[in-house]
Amino acid sequence: MKKAMILLLLLVVVLPSQAFAATYSNAYVDKYYFESYKDRVKEVKDAQKNLSKVLGTEITALAQKSKVSAANYSNAVKNKLSKEAVAKARNEMTQDKKTLAAAKAKLSKTVKSAKKESDASLKEIANHKASLVKMIKTHLEGKDQQSDVAFNKTLSSELSQIDSSFNAALEYLQNIELD
Repeated sequence: MKKAMILLLLLVVVLPSQAFAATYSNAYVDKYYFESYKDRVKEVKDAQKNLSKVLGTEITALAQKSKVSAANYSNAVKNKLSKEAVAKARNEMTQDKKTLAAAKAKLSKTVKSAKKESDASLKEIANHKASLVKMIKTHLEGKDQQSDVAFNKTLSSELSQIDSSFNAALEYLQNIELD
């Protein structure tokens, strides 16, 4: 009977404390500590999407020039101009197409490289965020030995580091130039 009473007493004391132990979800931590994280990721992704438009202004001019030279060649053939005039128009059209293709390849290579580098930055930021979430949850659950002041100082520093990483990624994407 004594064992049963002790066991019952242990259950009454231990179970409620375990049931009310604070556990924090990632959603809770994201909501209160990383409210602008998703917006910043979206901002970087949007900058990646706009890269072709921003860097491709030369492409539209070259495409227009290529269309004009193709139209000139077609007109030369239709109007049965001299062989020299047709050959000249064909050479001009071929040269414009080659220039356009080279510019498109260069743009594609630059955009691909920039996206790869910025995606690597986003991955680093996500890894940093994951470790920070783990640290926050550990502190909130009382499993670390940090004081609130030290925790807040560390947290502020880490959050500003993540923010500066986002700024660096955006600045890189906005200041990239064609090689």
